[in-house]
Amino acid sequence: MKTELITAVMKTLGSTQDAKTRTAIDSALDAMNKKAGEENATAVNRAVETFAQAKAAHTGNMMKLNDIGAAISRSEKERENALTESAEAEQSWRERFRSLRGEMTPELKAEHGRRIAGRELAEEFTALIEELETDKSRAMLAACASGEKYVEEHRTAFGLYAQSEWADAMKTISPALVRAFALRLRALEMQQTERPLSTLIQELGGHVSVQAGFYTFDMDREPVLSQLGLYRPPLTGVDMALYKSPVKRTLLATRLAEKRKQAEG
Repeated sequence: MKTELITAVMKTLGSTQDAKTRTAIDSALDAMNKKAGEENATAVNRAVETFAQAKAAHTGNMMKLNDIGAAISRSEKERENALTESAEAEQSWRERFRSLRGEMTPELKAEHGRRIAGRELAEEFTALIEELETDKSRAMLAACASGEKYVEEHRTAFGLYAQSEWADAMKTISPALVRAFALRLRALEMQQTERPLSTLIQELGGHVSVQAGFYTFDMDREPVLSQLGLYRPPLTGVDMALYKSPVKRTLLATRLAEKRKQAEG
């Protein structure tokens, strides 16, 4: 039997006993609950710390991915500029070359060098962009892996914290509510209601659910939830098709490994 259930049952029993018996029961429960509370707090703190580490790792991977993406965009613009300047220089050089009937003046030679340099620069940017795209694929794989860990650790930490809060709440259920529940259940049984316990549980759950719908979390007073958040962490910038497909990730990792092997020799 779980600690919270034992506590609730013993408190309910104690509520029907004399003061001396109630004091003895409360004392025993306090000792048991203190130990259970410390264990729960340790587990939650450990899970929150692990979540924070996963979050930091994923943030770092996303920064690398974004840096590579910015480098690709910048290189593409520079390549376009180089190609445009090279094309303009090519046109100008040919016109002057023809007008001078092939006479290679120092200025024409210098202009010839610039147009060649422009083409070579564009080719360098093309090669760089190809390398950066490979780096981006590797970074995306890392982001998928860290994102998966990030989401999983959030789910674990959130689940542990929710369970801990639930256990605390279950320990403090009002004996008056238990008494009313018992009376209502007996009444339903007398009325020969079909599945009286399920009916009563559904009724109680409905009341709590409605109230939960109006509950607002004050994050200034939620030291754990303010770190975890109430929803699954967003994975903005992650290729979700790749993220959701282990097969695609495996194939991409294989291709990248083969490409690296070929590059090395």
